[in-house]
Amino acid sequence: MPQPRSHLCSSTFWSVRRPKLTLTEAHFVLRLNDPSLAFDVESATDLLRCYGHLRSALIELRGATAAQLYLALNWQPVGDALGEPVAETSTPSLHVFFTLPGSTTAASALSRPAHVRPAAGNTEELDEQLRRWQGGKVASTPSHDKRPEPKPEQGPEPEQPSATMHEQHRLALAWESRAFHVEPSRQPPGTPFRGGHWTGVPRQPVASLDETSPAALLELAQGMAVLASHAQPAFAGVTVWVCDDWDSAAQQTFHIFGRRHGDATHQLAAFVTGGGLNVPLPASWHGKSDGPSPIVEK
Repeated sequence: MPQPRSHLCSSTFWSVRRPKLTLTEAHFVLRLNDPSLAFDVESATDLLRCYGHLRSALIELRGATAAQLYLALNWQPVGDALGEPVAETSTPSLHVFFTLPGSTTAASALSRPAHVRPAAGNTEELDEQLRRWQGGKVASTPSHDKRPEPKPEQGPEPEQPSATMHEQHRLALAWESRAFHVEPSRQPPGTPFRGGHWTGVPRQPVASLDETSPAALLELAQGMAVLASHAQPAFAGVTVWVCDDWDSAAQQTFHIFGRRHGDATHQLAAFVTGGGLNVPLPASWHGKSDGPSPIVEK
């Protein structure tokens, strides 16, 4: 049976809770306190602060090494909901799955159809510790001065079908000055190119997602809305997965999926079941952050 919602802590705009169905020991939702509040610089700043608080607590209390974050915009999964948690509420919510030693992972839980996913048990002790946690010992938290080391040079990227990309992004203009490099996702070798999946990588690397600039986060959110609305036909909504692996030099890559009900491609499900949430991520799922960004201009 689904567990009752468990409130853990609150801030000005956001609160940390247990979801209706907790899928792993470290599965939480960050929920907007008032659905009418706009997502602006203040609420984006508070969201990053809340996530940073939760991340630091899970590092100290359970030795968390990474987190996968999921967000749905104008979209509620139906049916089996493979690759994503079921809808919590119409209130904007961010699902966070922390990677703990020996614990169930987000990928293993979400690879099952929604109606057969078991609820995680024995979370009460951790929940009570989180309610009391006020900063604790932060010696185990990665230093905010830590920056990912430069990645080794890689070979040439597989060429994408230029005609298909040109049709999908007829209005595309370069975003050289934008905070995120956004481009159509590079598919794994042997997989045909399909539109509707983009990657966004911060041009300025950060040690963890809570160090992202609120303005950069707002810019990315606005860009995702433009991507969805300019597709032909337009997407009904957007969902996002991003892995925050602060124990490695891997860049945080936002995987952005345009969603339509009845779409037979199931790209998000294939992404999760094919290893897209693995830590570390397969090389074929990484984005890049150099060069212009072929994204629809606002």
